Amino acid sequence: MVFAFVATLTASLVVALLAALQLGDFLRAGDELPVLLIAVAIFAGLSIVVFAVGYRLARRLQTLNAIAATLALLATGLAVLPIEQVAARIGVPFMTGLERSSSALELLVPTLLTVLVQWGLVRQRWLRGRGADELTLWPWLTTVVAGLVILNPIGLALAFVALHGAAGDRLSDLVTRATATTAAVLVVMGAIECYIRGRMRRRHPWEPSPNE
Repeated sequence: MVFAFVATLTASLVVALLAALQLGDFLRAGDELPVLLIAVAIFAGLSIVVFAVGYRLARRLQTLNAIAATLALLATGLAVLPIEQVAARIGVPFMTGLERSSSALELLVPTLLTVLVQWGLVRQRWLRGRGADELTLWPWLTTVVAGLVILNPIGLALAFVALHGAAGDRLSDLVTRATATTAAVLVVMGAIECYIRGRMRRRHPWEPSPNE
């Protein structure tokens, strides 16, 4: 049991730290990056403890879902807190304005990915331990594809141009249209995957399924 949660923590840390490093590299993070990486690691450690407690006590799947939603809200709250003031107190120079927003993004995306990975793996183990169908409606394939498409230097650069490019500029408009098309394709892909997963779940009505 302990090994399973350690493996879950490791998997979530790998995903979160890779995302943080990609964002930090693209946004030219400076002295604040080590602080953010430590914050992500601490958050991952605390969240897996919460999931472990929920795993032991949960009698319905909604409990794990509620834990995941609460942790996601907590991650969002941490990202918008004035953590630059805390960093200033301990002698770490922090950035303000647009750079402050960049720092918030560098914290928000990895922590949300941490919650997503841990929820998925803990949920799967919880259902498997009860002999229930572990298939979820969450579009995991689309999520992985979206992560690969966006969290890379090219994807981040195109997204930045689409969000901050000057209106009327041909290159900017072209990038914006390409980004919007990619986003629409991912949305459609996610909807199709959810539909297929729903059909697959309905094909196995004999399998026990805890209340969701």
